[in-house]
This record gives sequence, structure tokens and C-alpha cells, in this order.
Amino acid sequence: MALVLENLECDITPVIGKKVVICEDEGITRMLLSEVLTEAGLDVVGTAANGKQGVTKVLREEPDIVLMDVKMPVMGGFEAAAEILKTRSPCLIMLTAFNDRNSYDMAKNLGASGYITKPVDDERLITEVVSAWSAYSATH
Repeated sequence: MALVLENLECDITPVIGKKVVICEDEGITRMLLSEVLTEAGLDVVGTAANGKQGVTKVLREEPDIVLMDVKMPVMGGFEAAAEILKTRSPCLIMLTAFNDRNSYDMAKNLGASGYITKPVDDERLITEVVSAWSAYSATH
């Protein structure tokens, strides 16, 4: 699953070297997200299989960007994100199979800079991360 960076229609320079924590309960998806982001030049500093682990990793690693799945065991993504945002302000990108207006609105009201629906291919993932970082950077 090699990312072809030269096919991207966006400048990835702003996100190169940014620290990322991935919170995703599906192990294969977590691994693939990590590989794609690493290949694109981001620094994946942690992964978590549930929201509670995600909160712990984010508070410890202090990443620039958090990819947060909405539906996870132990603690869901919205609850975990709200907990993180009490003390930190990373670029929060919600990652979900839910493509409905209510989930999107909840993400935006929470303060998410991005909302990515699964499944997601390599190019769209990177494009969406760059877009979310751009939106986040404009306000932080």
C-alpha cells in the first residue's frame, strides 16, 4: 500500500514532521493509517485501540494532530476528544464510518478541524489531514 506522493494535489509541507496520535479500534486500520502518515513524513508518536487509551496517549505525547475514530470500545471518540480538549488543543480530526449530518455537526461543535469518512484511501487521507491542519492553523 504505497502512497504515491507525487500524485497528491496538495502541498504536504505544512504537516511534515508533525506529531500524530491515532485512536482507532480496528488494528489493521490503525496500522495502515500509521504507515500512510509515516510515509508522508508525519511522526506517528502513538496509537490507541480505545478512547481511554487515546486520552492517555495524547496527554502524554502532546501531539500536533489527533486522528480520533468516533466509535470505539471503553470510551467513544467524542467523549475522548472532549476529555482531551479540556487541557490540550491539538488539531482534532474525527475518523468515522458515520456519514451523517448529526455526527458531522457533533464533531464541528466539539472543535474538530476535520472529519474523514471511512473507508479512506491514501491520497484522500493525506489531503484531508493537510486541509484540517490548514483550518486548525488559521485559528491557533
